[in-house]
Amino acid sequence: MRSTDILVEVLGCPSDEMYEPVNAGYVCPYIGSTCTKRGHNTKDPFPVCSIWKHSGSGVNRKKERPVVLCPKRFYQATLIDDILEHCWIGDYDREKINSVMEIKMGKIGNVDMVVCDTSTFPTIDNFISVELQAVDITGSVSNAYNAHLHKNDFDRKDVKYGFNTANVFKRYLTQLIKKGYFHSTWRKKIVAVVQDFLLEDIRKRVRFSPTNPKDPNTSIVFMSYTLDVNEKTEEGFYNLKFKEAIGTEHSALMSAVVYEEAPDPEQFKAAIVRQLT
Repeated sequence: MRSTDILVEVLGCPSDEMYEPVNAGYVCPYIGSTCTKRGHNTKDPFPVCSIWKHSGSGVNRKKERPVVLCPKRFYQATLIDDILEHCWIGDYDREKINSVMEIKMGKIGNVDMVVCDTSTFPTIDNFISVELQAVDITGSVSNAYNAHLHKNDFDRKDVKYGFNTANVFKRYLTQLIKKGYFHSTWRKKIVAVVQDFLLEDIRKRVRFSPTNPKDPNTSIVFMSYTLDVNEKTEEGFYNLKFKEAIGTEHSALMSAVVYEEAPDPEQFKAAIVRQLT
């Protein structure tokens, strides 16, 4: 099996064009500094940005869609302009709109980015917080990456991985609900930037009624992007395209998570019986 059957992007580049990230100083093109990801049992960066999700098995196994593993990958998108277009309320002077990174939010940690209107600086009245979230994996693609560096093929059984959307759902939505609550008390918004793949999974798990992202009562907005491997930018990178913005209220999201449909009680009791026999 070829490494490019697993790896979509390495150090921001299409995997079939980047085999020696060390020669590029491991500099991520989306943050302009050294890649922050680390692999298992190594101190070197692990610059795998995205990998393939496959469908089928055996001879019918095929590439289905690319899945982003690193939240820094979203910085290729025109996040600020997309937020202004789809989420911002009221007029603004684009030259007065700025962004800052890693702003502490009390005891629940930081937000990745804040888009703010500096026209009233040093007072900041209008702002939108931004959280970036990629997908975790189970298993590892380290063997595929190591084979990639040496341009070697490898045995498919040596690379086993899955997409741990359940863990992302539990961890990320809990934080989002907490941060969304604080933003709702401030009458502000927090935007969750995710890939369409992850948003699809979230919406299967929780059924919340969407609201207008620009509605003043909308405190949480999911803004999703799709990674298009059939189109490249002028710099030669795969294109990350805006797909949709879906708003909700933090209370609606919380209720959807807490009061999701209960499992069949008969199946639950049957599981008890199996443990006792």
